[in-house]
Amino acid sequence: MSSLDFDLDSQINNLELEWRQAYESSIVARGDYQALAASPTANADLLDMAREGLDRAEALKAQITGKIERIEDTMLNQD
Repeated sequence: MSSLDFDLDSQINNLELEWRQAYESSIVARGDYQALAASPTANADLLDMAREGLDRAEALKAQITGKIERIEDTMLNQD
């Protein structure tokens, strides 16, 4: 295994850890949003803030997934 392969593997491992953390954050954000949406006393501003938090968590997951895919493509194109 070349040092480049090791470096790319290391980057993927780090990104996978970041993705898992983002995934857990998105679960919490989704739960918060759903609980707030189900509340009869929820106001629109709080609902908007909760939805924005969920959207940010989902966007972060997508961004990290894109980075992982680019590294995997780099690894596949080395062969």
